[in-house]
Amino acid sequence: MARAAEVVVVGGGIWGLSAAYHLADMGVSDVCVLERNPVVADETTSQAAGLVGQIRSSPLMVRAIQYSLELLTRFQDDMGCDMGLRRNGSLFVALTPERQAAYERKAASVREEGIATEFPSAAEMRALAPDMDTSEIVGGLYVPSDGYLDPRKCAQAYGALAEEQGVTIETGATVTGFRFDGHALTGVETMTGVVSTDRAIITAGPWCGMLASHARHTAAMRPLRHQRAETVPVDTITEHMPVVRVTDVSCYVRPWEGGYTYGFFEPEPQDAEIESKPPDYATSDIEPPVAALAEARRRLAPVFPTLEYLGVAQYRPGMTSFAPDGAYAIGPVPGVDGLYIATACAALGIAGSAAVGRWLANWAIDGDPGDDLSAFSPDRFGDRVADGEWLRAATSEYYASYYAIRD
Repeated sequence: MARAAEVVVVGGGIWGLSAAYHLADMGVSDVCVLERNPVVADETTSQAAGLVGQIRSSPLMVRAIQYSLELLTRFQDDMGCDMGLRRNGSLFVALTPERQAAYERKAASVREEGIATEFPSAAEMRALAPDMDTSEIVGGLYVPSDGYLDPRKCAQAYGALAEEQGVTIETGATVTGFRFDGHALTGVETMTGVVSTDRAIITAGPWCGMLASHARHTAAMRPLRHQRAETVPVDTITEHMPVVRVTDVSCYVRPWEGGYTYGFFEPEPQDAEIESKPPDYATSDIEPPVAALAEARRRLAPVFPTLEYLGVAQYRPGMTSFAPDGAYAIGPVPGVDGLYIATACAALGIAGSAAVGRWLANWAIDGDPGDDLSAFSPDRFGDRVADGEWLRAATSEYYASYYAIRD
């Protein structure tokens, strides 16, 4: 194991590997990524659906996803990194006039950021997704430049490109705490020794809260169960089929390895209760979400009736982390010099990965993320995060209303 590094990244998921890549791209190659598993991107990253959509709640996040799409397209087209990126667009389906009006407002706002949108007819929607039943659909919004990808391959691409520039990725390296000299970070403790450093970035997904507690910081997030299913192959999927979001029922569908993958935001999400699990608890230990995905199929039946009859090839149980307001929690850990945290991905970890990595690298090296991220401040909720009951209730409430009309 490395005994010293200019920057240590704790967690080898997509955010940590993106941070490592961006650090290397800035010319900082003395970077050590510590990942507890035998391989990188083997926890929540690998279970994600890989949706990359630009319809977001703020211009900052719209631009963040634009950057991700631009960078990842360059990785695949110019640098030979096959991450399954398909720029097939997103189709947002409206089942009510209120939802369609909301889509029209969103389309107007993202056009200001240069994003083209369309309002397809029912026939045009069926051409995009032949298995759709449009009889109950009121309208829709199509974003041609959106896409989807394979999350694990995307994370591996960040890691490989970082390693090519000198970054060290150490697997089987479990972080147990941090060392300080007063308020200054001096090292990262692992089960096999200490890595000396004055800058470290916590990107450990659902485990961020537990790691942050070693720095006396209560992370403004809770890990929640979030899952999807993959179907058996079906021959009706077109090469150009987009991601389909049926937001009125909190569901999504996209092509996946010849079939579909689908999931939804449950009205009563389950807290992952990660603190009560054994130290080696992994995403793969979560039981298959049979009942939750049966509910997803029921909700999707009016629009995608074929899902009721397609067999499930694999369940993908997972976790996602939410802050009470659904925004990221990214920035310096309060009261500690040199320690940064990135958590509360809010089911937007893959799509925002490039921007998050760039922000973290800029922060660690230049002391400034390059954008105004005050809305993501890790301590924006003040002392309320110490109230575990409030934190659980607030994060679950936001998750359950993920696709609510907010404008």
